[in-house]
Amino acid sequence: MQTNLLSRPILYALHILFWLCYGAILFASMSNWVVSTTELWHIVISDVLASSAIAYLNYYWLLPKYYGKGKYGLYVILSVLLIASIVIVRVSIIGLSHRSMTYTYFIRSVPAIGFYLITTVVWFFANLIKAQRNEIELRNSQLASELKFLKLQLSPHFLFNTLNNIYSMAYFKENNTAPAIMKLSEMMRHMLYEDQGRFVSLSKEITFMENFIELWRLKLDEKPKIIFTHQGIKDRHQIAHLIFLVFLENAFKHGNTIDGTIEINLNINAGDRLFFYIRNDVIAGRKTAEEESGVGLTNVKKRLNLIYPAKHELELDQNATSFEVKLTINLQ
Repeated sequence: MQTNLLSRPILYALHILFWLCYGAILFASMSNWVVSTTELWHIVISDVLASSAIAYLNYYWLLPKYYGKGKYGLYVILSVLLIASIVIVRVSIIGLSHRSMTYTYFIRSVPAIGFYLITTVVWFFANLIKAQRNEIELRNSQLASELKFLKLQLSPHFLFNTLNNIYSMAYFKENNTAPAIMKLSEMMRHMLYEDQGRFVSLSKEITFMENFIELWRLKLDEKPKIIFTHQGIKDRHQIAHLIFLVFLENAFKHGNTIDGTIEINLNINAGDRLFFYIRNDVIAGRKTAEEESGVGLTNVKKRLNLIYPAKHELELDQNATSFEVKLTINLQ
């Protein structure tokens, strides 16, 4: 009977309207059977009062206080006593309207039992919906907490690596130190101010990736061949924040940056299906990318499973000379 969708005055008004309608229907149906107007009003008013008393006492008192707390036996006893006492009081007020006392009590008990059963069913359904809603809210809360935890692991990991790179540049007094700091500032702005929700504009994420690539270009003495292409990007396209960062870090940090090639391609087809591909050359004899990247690839797999369940495919492939990532995401 309670709902968060309606304000209390409106809810009270609906309850009053319901009982008025019920009384009007009862008055119309009984008018052909009861000749005396005074007796008819007594029957209608006593029925409405008895039925409403049963309904509200059962819904707001018996069910939550006894049945809801596992006191099933006591609930049954109190329910029987409640119905019996209200029916007895009602019959004693309006008197016997039938020759048979048994039939009189039976006919007066029907609406009381009916509203008792109706409110019981409504209470069970309301609690079932409430339990499902609480479970959904709990899952969403757990999902948000886990995603936040994974992001907290991701951002410092990237920041520490980048600061180490810039420190090395500053230590050796390289001319690229100042531009590197500026690029890092732009990237941190994206990481902090764009992270107001789970998803960000894909075009901004691509700009972040371009700054990341340029930052590594400034840092590296060796200049690997870097190919970055993207197409099909629209303003409406959104993506999970920093979802590609681990793959970029892995390609530059663990790949062969002396004479190797890093190829990155991102495109979206007409059906809003995103295809991300990154390949880097590796130095023969190194550990696999998953072993070298630590928690990075593990975290990004968890994030993909949480954010895009049943909507993504991730394939990692490493051989003696290269490491490839193929990621497909349905953005719809």
